[in-house]
Amino acid sequence: MHLTGRESAFFAGPQSVLLWNWLAVGALLVFVLMIERRGMDSFGLRWPSAADLGWAVAFFAVATAASSVLASLFPPPASDGMERLLGLPLPVLIGLIVTTAVTEEVLYRGYPIERLCALTGHAWLATAISLVLFVAPHLAFFGPHWLLSQGVNVVLIYALYLWRRNLPACMLLHGLGNAMILFPALGLGG
Repeated sequence: MHLTGRESAFFAGPQSVLLWNWLAVGALLVFVLMIERRGMDSFGLRWPSAADLGWAVAFFAVATAASSVLASLFPPPASDGMERLLGLPLPVLIGLIVTTAVTEEVLYRGYPIERLCALTGHAWLATAISLVLFVAPHLAFFGPHWLLSQGVNVVLIYALYLWRRNLPACMLLHGLGNAMILFPALGLGG
């Protein structure tokens, strides 16, 4: 099968996350259920309480306020990664918002923190390793200024997970933070 330029671009651009992240989560779920013989709650995938969701929304408010202050103090430079995202069709962008909010919580927070904590006996070490693995590709794609605009949100997602051990609450917080890209995408400011 020969891929056209447009098809091969799908597998290499930011929209490739729509395929690869879901495949990775699917493979991980098969591994957890069939090889580890554990439930999904072993890495925080459980029904959220009203308090879990309330804290996610409260943390989002804090992160948004902090990001606004930081953006006014240190205006973000142009980012090739952000421009690439803003150039995507709106349905693809919405798909990316949902996909990254769900899959990155499984792949970068819940599973690695729980398993590394079990292996090392240190939640701080598990969290530090997970944090580096999460931040590195974001810095490569968006540039170092991403830490100023999203660093508070990232810290609060980790804090929420370590405190509540509930991935759906973290997915909500992550998704709300990601959804902020819809403002510039729709021409509503940033």
